[in-house]
Amino acid sequence: MNDREQRQRERAYGIWESEGRPEGRHEDHWKRAQDQHELTEQESDDVTKANQQADDAFAHEIGSVGSAADMRPPSTSSSD
Repeated sequence: MNDREQRQRERAYGIWESEGRPEGRHEDHWKRAQDQHELTEQESDDVTKANQQADDAFAHEIGSVGSAADMRPPSTSSSD
């Protein structure tokens, strides 16, 4: 058994328990666990893609400034 199948079994078991351990609904619980896993995977892929886009944008922004020697630190003076 691989990790994905084990996680799906644990999800299905959790669904079964949360519904009061009904008899004869194992296929429904298994399908719902699978659907939840796929949704989680899609959300993870979306977050990874958004992070990569942000990294690319940041790298492009840094590249337009020049070298690190050309960058100035933020001001340390306060407006107070």
